[in-house]
Amino acid sequence: MNTGEVTSIVGDQVVVKSAPKPPAIGAMVYSEKCKVGVVADIIGSVESPYFVVKPDQNAKIKLSDRLRTN
Repeated sequence: MNTGEVTSIVGDQVVVKSAPKPPAIGAMVYSEKCKVGVVADIIGSVESPYFVVKPDQNAKIKLSDRLRTN
């Protein structure tokens, strides 16, 4: 399981600081309560990766939320 913190929300995409390594593209992403979307891309350096989440239509995500993958 990977976890990360939401660092920015740009249009319909959410950028998450990955810890310790990014999840696979296509992995489902969850908040503490429910599924919020899927990993759409991995960005940044190998040492400090981020992953981009394409949120579900009704997902409620805010800055500093902690998200996790399966």
